[in-house]
Amino acid sequence: AERIVRELKDKVGGVAIGIAGSAPVAAVGVTADAVSALTGLGFKPAEASAAVASAEAELGDGAALDSLIRVALKKAAR
Repeated sequence: AERIVRELKDKVGGVAIGIAGSAPVAAVGVTADAVSALTGLGFKPAEASAAVASAEAELGDGAALDSLIRVALKKAAR
């Protein structure tokens, strides 16, 4: 959980201070959307965040939302 917070803090911090470029904004948006999708399916926020972070680490930055959700669901189900 601590690693997830550190990783997301760096991404959100970059957006909050307005670093130019759309990639960090898209990555945060996709990550947030994936976590939201999993919580909407009934996963606890901590479980959803951990599964999405693990899926993002496996797929890499720039992963499509559908792929991120699919892999995160597999990881959360374990």
